[in-house]
Amino acid sequence: MAGAFSVVLSLGPDPFEMERLHYIAAALAKHEESNLLSLIILDDCKPARDYESLATMLGHEKLQIFPSPRRFRGHHWRGGLATNYLFGFEAAFGSGSPEFVVMIDSDCFLLRPFADTLSGQFRADVNVGIVASGIAAEPTGQPVQRCSWRDHLFKWSRWLRLRRTPFPRLETGFFGRNRTIRRLFLNAFNNGWHELQYPQGGAFAVSASFYETYVQHNLGGRHGIWLRTDMTYDLIFGLLCTAFNLQAVDDNRPEGTFAVSYQRLPFPPGELVRNGYAWVHSLKCSDVDEERSLRNELLRVSQLELPCVKR
Repeated sequence: MAGAFSVVLSLGPDPFEMERLHYIAAALAKHEESNLLSLIILDDCKPARDYESLATMLGHEKLQIFPSPRRFRGHHWRGGLATNYLFGFEAAFGSGSPEFVVMIDSDCFLLRPFADTLSGQFRADVNVGIVASGIAAEPTGQPVQRCSWRDHLFKWSRWLRLRRTPFPRLETGFFGRNRTIRRLFLNAFNNGWHELQYPQGGAFAVSASFYETYVQHNLGGRHGIWLRTDMTYDLIFGLLCTAFNLQAVDDNRPEGTFAVSYQRLPFPPGELVRNGYAWVHSLKCSDVDEERSLRNELLRVSQLELPCVKR
């Protein structure tokens, strides 16, 4: 189906995460009910939480809940989180036939429909693997911050290296996980990754052609190879995109899909709505009430009516 997509979200243990998820799910149900194939949640909380109200809102067949694949191992926002997202990415394409998958954080929000626009971009060029924000520039037009890929390349491209944590040891790149990661880094470098940035985490879309190439590189089911790395999931997706010789492009100008910045929203709520963005990030504030107020302002200026959450 044209425009069909899935959404993947790794949900942290903070109780406020469920309130954030409620509004994301409500916005998806309102704007993209016919195009949404599944909302895949990787639950990083123990014990598991109750999702019945979300299942009722979206439809039980569209909500897929998995216990955290990282099993509380690895860094909670680096290799561990990346393991969760790559598992969800594989589950999305393995359980359906989406044209693309949207990887999101819980502190983003959806303001309008977007699937047809993204579908058109991916169909127009099969070499586009990722549509995002922060590849070449911020939504404000400012250049992106320096990418940290050089440090990782130096570390992973060597055949031998001394590791100091959790204990001193000599690590090689001849076998298994290390060999695979080394190969991907060198492929990306040879394909020009030194000229590219990675998608800003928060919200970005990954194409079906990306997944097909992922499988062709024998990476299916191997999301765990990133568990002990110190790379974030957005950096890993940028690495893979270039290693596969696919393109990552921005869609973050006015009327674009992603107004995504690292911290805080790139524009005030009124400007985000006037500029016609779909996914916006980040709503996260130091205070819960401040974040609620910010979300309510987005709802007000966009004239978007969503069911209130039961706290």
